[in-house]
Amino acid sequence: MVAEFFSALSLAAVWLAFFVCLFIILLTGTKLSRYGDIIAVRTGLGGAWIGLVLLAIVTSMPELVTGLSAIIVVHAPDLAVGSALGSCIYNLLIIAILDFVYRGGSIYSGIQHSHSLSAGFGVVLLGALASAIFVQKHFAPPGLGPVGPYALIAPVIYFIGIRSIFYFERRENEIYASGLVEAVQVRRLEPPPLVLKSVYALFAVNAVVLTGAATALPVIGQALAINMGWDETFVGTIFVALVTSVPEVVISVQAVRIGAVDLAIGGLLGSNLFDLVILAIEDFAYLDGPILYAASDQHLLTAIAALTMTGIALVGLCARPRARVFRVVAWASLGLLAVGLFSALILFLLSP
Repeated sequence: MVAEFFSALSLAAVWLAFFVCLFIILLTGTKLSRYGDIIAVRTGLGGAWIGLVLLAIVTSMPELVTGLSAIIVVHAPDLAVGSALGSCIYNLLIIAILDFVYRGGSIYSGIQHSHSLSAGFGVVLLGALASAIFVQKHFAPPGLGPVGPYALIAPVIYFIGIRSIFYFERRENEIYASGLVEAVQVRRLEPPPLVLKSVYALFAVNAVVLTGAATALPVIGQALAINMGWDETFVGTIFVALVTSVPEVVISVQAVRIGAVDLAIGGLLGSNLFDLVILAIEDFAYLDGPILYAASDQHLLTAIAALTMTGIALVGLCARPRARVFRVVAWASLGLLAVGLFSALILFLLSP
C-alpha cells in the first residue's frame, strides 16, 4: 500500500520524499550518536557494547522491515536476501570511510580488542550462510521443510556471540580499571549535562523517528530503482541495501567526529551480526520453503565477498596498523574497498 502510494506520485515528488527522509535520518542519527555515547559512558558498559547491541538493532530495523515486506507483500525472496547481504558489505565499506574521516591516525589502532571477537562471530555466521546457500541450492529438495538449517542455527550463534562479547568486554574493562594495562585514550567532545533518564527518553524518541524515516527510504528507493529497469538481485544487493545503510553511515561518521570510535565500529559490526539473523527471521516468514533455496545463486558470491571483507577487517583489528597508505587510509581499508567494489561490479555484470 505504501509502495503503491509512492509509485503514484510524480518523479519529482518521489525524489523530494527521498531527500526529506535522508534529512530526517541525518538529524536523528546525529543525536543518536551523542545519546548513545552518553549512555555508554554513564552506565560503564562501553561504546563497543552499546554500539554492538543498541545502535546495531536500531539501524538494522530498516533491513528487517524491508526484507519482511519483500517477502510478505511482493513475494520477492531475492530482494530480501540481497538487501541483508548487501547491507553487510556496505557496513564494512563504511569502516573504510571512517578510516578516511578519522584524523587520529589509523582507526584500527585506537579501538578495543572486543571488536575482533565481533568480527570473528561475523565470519562464523557468514561461513554458515554461504554453506547453507550452497547446500540448499545443490542438495536440498524444495519440499525439505518450511525453513532451512541456517534459520535454526543463526540465532543461536548470534546470542552466543553477544554473550561472549559482553563478558569479554567486562573482563577487559576490569583489566583497564586495575591499571595493569593502559586503555587507549581518544580525544572526545564533552557530552551535555543531562539526566540519564532523559537521555534514555531522547534516545528512544530519536530511534523511533529514525526507524520510521529509514523504513520509508528503501520503499521510495525501490520504486526509483525498479522504474530504471534494474535486475531484482542487483536492486536488492546494491541499491536497496545502499539506502537501508544510510543510518549506519550517519551514526558512524558522527560518532567518530565526537570521538566515540568504539561506538561507531561496534555499531557497524553489530549491525552485520543482526542483519545475518534477519535472514533467519525472513526464512520463518517465507512460507513457500527455505528462503535460501528460492534465492538466486548470485547471493553466494555476495556472501563470499562479505566473508572475505570481514576477514580483512578482522586482520586489521588484530594487527592494528598505525601507518596509512599514501597518508590516506590503512591497508586493511584499501582491501575492504577493493573487494566491495569488485563484488558490486561482478553483480552488475551478471545482472541481465
